[in-house]
Amino acid sequence: MKKFNFSLQKVLDFREFEKKQAEAELGKAVAEETKIQNTLDMIAKQHASSVVAADSMKDINDMLYVQNYFRLLDYQKEQALTALAQAQVITEEKRDVMRNAMKNCKVLENLRDSRKDAWKKENIKAEENTIDDIVTSKYSKNQ
Repeated sequence: MKKFNFSLQKVLDFREFEKKQAEAELGKAVAEETKIQNTLDMIAKQHASSVVAADSMKDINDMLYVQNYFRLLDYQKEQALTALAQAQVITEEKRDVMRNAMKNCKVLENLRDSRKDAWKKENIKAEENTIDDIVTSKYSKNQ
């Protein structure tokens, strides 16, 4: 029995390579989005701790410093939210690329599997025919 040979194997290999590249790019985009979200969480924690600290202040200069710090945190928060929105758009684009790459691979894998099944059935039928011929020829010689 000869070995199964899928004629589009090189195309499938290339599509799998593209899929791995898309996975890596999506991973980078998600990591960047997570990093920005962590920055936002840190800003929120700093704001909360500053509010607690400001409640116990009595000096007006300290209160002004805290007020300026709140403005800085708000500015950083706005910057981070803008970056997060951009990162989410990029992540969604990478997800679309990943979906397409997976779909392209799946189509070729299904084609390969169906051709392999047909190849197996063809080989089994050929083996059965060979066995039938052998049995028939032995039976004919004996009579």
